[in-house]
Amino acid sequence: MTGQCKILLAKVSDLFLLCDKYAKPRFSRFLDGGEIADITDNMSFPYGYNVMLWGGYEDCERKILGVFPEWEEAEQDKFPLSVIKFTSNFSKKLSHRDYLGTIMSLGIDRAQTGDILIEENGAYAFVYSDIAEYICGNISKISNIGVKAEILGGGDIDIPPRKYVIFETTCASLRLDAVIAGALKMSRNESTRLISAGKVKLNYRDAVHLSRNVKEGDLISVRGHGRFFLEEAGSETRSGRLHITVKFSA
Repeated sequence: MTGQCKILLAKVSDLFLLCDKYAKPRFSRFLDGGEIADITDNMSFPYGYNVMLWGGYEDCERKILGVFPEWEEAEQDKFPLSVIKFTSNFSKKLSHRDYLGTIMSLGIDRAQTGDILIEENGAYAFVYSDIAEYICGNISKISNIGVKAEILGGGDIDIPPRKYVIFETTCASLRLDAVIAGALKMSRNESTRLISAGKVKLNYRDAVHLSRNVKEGDLISVRGHGRFFLEEAGSETRSGRLHITVKFSA
């Protein structure tokens, strides 16, 4: 366990202590997938609390951990989370990096912000509620393009589904190295080198075993090549290879 992981677990433990002390819900900062995996793998939550992870919509990646007293139900609308909608009338599409960079330029820590979903003429940003008005009041341009920023109320939120590029390919087997080779159109030797060099994560965890089998729904991240889900493992081809369906974030 790394020192960073120990610090994370200590902060999570403090949430339970504070919840018990003040008899009120306590919330973490936004956690990324790797941090959530560290908590899941290395910590057992104490008895007598209601615990929930939530980041604003069902398919979110960055989430807040909420710890509630046992007599209080854990509910989504109790999280200190707001949704900011950015709208632009210009045809140029802004990227995730454009939006995040502008928000961070205000001196806001990444841990105070969740996912940013990009649309054709705008985006939805999930942030801690106490900084939402500050963001809206200080952002009128992103990458020299004028934008309108507004905090959405409960009845105004219609979050667009996350967009994926889905395609079918084949691989030699469901071994990690074989799936990577098939999905990224590279040789097995190249996928093996990437895994051995520590450049691959499986479900946010370091992947070091070449022969580990991948399951449907698993997320594979390859540094320098993006990340993808194994959506479906299908039938064999006549040559003995497997049909697979993978999806990349659009």
